[in-house]
Amino acid sequence: MLIPLYIRELLIITTMAIIGKIREKSGLLVTMVGLGLFLFIIPVNDLLQQFSGGANSTLGLFNNSEIDANDWKYYNRENLTRNNLRINNLNSGGNGSLTSADEDQIKVTSWNQMISDTIYHYELNKIGIKVSADELNQGLLNGENPLPSSLKELFVKNGLYNKDSFNIWKTNRIINLPDNPESKKDLKNNIEDPLKNERRIKKYSSMIKNGVLGTIQEGKRAANEEKISSNIKYIFISYDDINDTLINVDENEKKNFYDLHSNEKIWDQRQDLVSYDYSILTFKPSSSDIDNYTSRMESLKEDFKSSKNDSLFVANYAETPMTVQSPYGPRPSGNFTGQPYKGGKFSSFIDEKIKNGNKKDIIGPFVNGDKIQLVKIYETGDEEQAKVRHILINSKEEDLDDAKNKKLADSILYAIRRDSSKFRSLVSKYSDDPGSISSGGVYSWFPKGQMVPEFEEFSFTKKIGRSGVVRTNYGFHVIQVLGRRVGSFKKIAIVDETIQVSKATQNEFYDSVALAFYYKADSTNFNNAADELGFEVKSSGYVPLIYPNRRSSGLYGPSDLNRNMNISRWAFNSNVGDLLEPEYISNNQLVLAVVKEKIIADEISFNNLSSLMEPMVKNYLKAKYYKNKYSSKIANIKSIDSISNLLKGNVDNKFVKYSDANIGNNTQELAEPKVMAYIFNLSANEISPIIEGKKGIYIIQNVSTNSNSIVEENSVIQKSELQQKEMRTQIEQGYYPALYNSYKVRDDRAKNMIMSN
Repeated sequence: MLIPLYIRELLIITTMAIIGKIREKSGLLVTMVGLGLFLFIIPVNDLLQQFSGGANSTLGLFNNSEIDANDWKYYNRENLTRNNLRINNLNSGGNGSLTSADEDQIKVTSWNQMISDTIYHYELNKIGIKVSADELNQGLLNGENPLPSSLKELFVKNGLYNKDSFNIWKTNRIINLPDNPESKKDLKNNIEDPLKNERRIKKYSSMIKNGVLGTIQEGKRAANEEKISSNIKYIFISYDDINDTLINVDENEKKNFYDLHSNEKIWDQRQDLVSYDYSILTFKPSSSDIDNYTSRMESLKEDFKSSKNDSLFVANYAETPMTVQSPYGPRPSGNFTGQPYKGGKFSSFIDEKIKNGNKKDIIGPFVNGDKIQLVKIYETGDEEQAKVRHILINSKEEDLDDAKNKKLADSILYAIRRDSSKFRSLVSKYSDDPGSISSGGVYSWFPKGQMVPEFEEFSFTKKIGRSGVVRTNYGFHVIQVLGRRVGSFKKIAIVDETIQVSKATQNEFYDSVALAFYYKADSTNFNNAADELGFEVKSSGYVPLIYPNRRSSGLYGPSDLNRNMNISRWAFNSNVGDLLEPEYISNNQLVLAVVKEKIIADEISFNNLSSLMEPMVKNYLKAKYYKNKYSSKIANIKSIDSISNLLKGNVDNKFVKYSDANIGNNTQELAEPKVMAYIFNLSANEISPIIEGKKGIYIIQNVSTNSNSIVEENSVIQKSELQQKEMRTQIEQGYYPALYNSYKVRDDRAKNMIMSN
């Protein structure tokens, strides 16, 4: 397809601008959220409940203009996302309720999708990318093999596209659509428009990505840089290994450092940050609290004993639900499972009582952890049980190594038949079953119905002492039958309740302990008060004023503070040194805290950034200390080994290339351009002065340099192609964050919710 000249020019300009932004802002955390295909708008008014008072409808900035929640229909988006999550929860067996993590996802998804839609609206219209009716029908909706899209992905399983399923969907959803205005509108809004928009974005992405070319000249330069190498000896001393007591980080030193680096992008702080120290005070229910719960549970004993429907009784009176959600759907909680009790759920004393009990016996009430519990033995009986030991070799029939795994299992079987005493050592060496390795592969006295059929059939039909290989859906099991017996079983039902601390106990602890800590911290020092009273002090680290996401707990700070909004409001609305009055974070936990540091977004000033720069100032001063103390001595020493003795550092040897990012070329570590530049400017056997690196200080001796290698033409072509591939990957991953930044997007939602509310 020929691209008009003006579009090509615009594409080049856009591409170069984006590349520039990527280079400047390669650390941006914003990522593009995938487009939803079958979206529908639910006009639910959220009443601005996410923002206290709901008065501020400004969510942030886009291209230096305010984002008004009403104009941008932001809360419609939130409600749409919320509704879809509830539907997904119901479809997976849940009750439609959402967790705090779900609400976090709603916030992140709604914002990112809204900004993404807006950015692409401007970009796609600027370039004029279109999707024709023929491209829609013969490409995206082509039942034989539709163009790649999120629609096609719905009908791809194990990498294979199922055209029959697609065509059934197309017939039901499009071809047989009723011929009326409402249906046509639904088709346009929920299928055609999303598909077209997704296709336009893919075209845009492809134009940006493929508009970058790797040239022969660039390939030649890169190939040459890889051929130039040096053999070096070097001493490296990490800043972390240099004692802080050797330096003095005062305000003058920080001010000097700031003046030297004030124009650098290291100070580009786009979020408000706060750091605080905190102590969590945990207290237990009083004996009076426990007595009250015990008395309440005691009153249920006779009714529980005489109950004709124990599962219904548990459902009505137990705090723990009958089933709990798991990644695999609803699972029994253990309070009533229908399975024989195997022990280990309670103390050995209670387990012994269950073992010796009879049908309809009630055991308890007793305290188990933070709960008060009653146990009923509702069924007893006898069952055939087996004891075996096994070694599992994980394998699937479609695995390439399946035949190899079978041979391994047969070899192990041969070994244990010759000498069964080797079984335990072979378990440790080969078994892929983590649940039985510690016991030597043994499964003791399990009843029928507990294991997979093939495993069970061998265990209950083969002679005691017999061994063999059995295949199950887990793989190959080398099994040896150790014994069989008829054993008794007991099935239990549990009624439980969490023992909550009473208001009286809370008040007593608050008045006698928490307030004593608070007043002592207020009159002296938070850390000293905590130390004197025996409480652990933790640091929140830098808490950003953003919603939680996959990388950060956001404004809620440390997870052990249980997402307490009062703590967040206090932290961001207080000054350095302010104390948090005792705040409940659970029924039996209080937290006290003190603000240590505050950094305001987008304020480039020494006072605002002083604490943020302190780690870098320390490194700078440590390098300065070594330079002042040792530079003149090192200048007169001709042996790097002698310098090593002076500095008490090790001498290492490396071959480095001109193209390396650091010594060792570890891309996971910080790049060291100053260090690499020194290496390739040293003469043979020349020793460098002390080099201030990003991770520590270096002293380098260039043993030899090789710069005469000839680069072949084929390697240059391969290098240019590789560079082109790498650049295109970088563009593909980085162009959207660069666009996000170029549109000067600012998210103030969390700030509006927290500040001065």
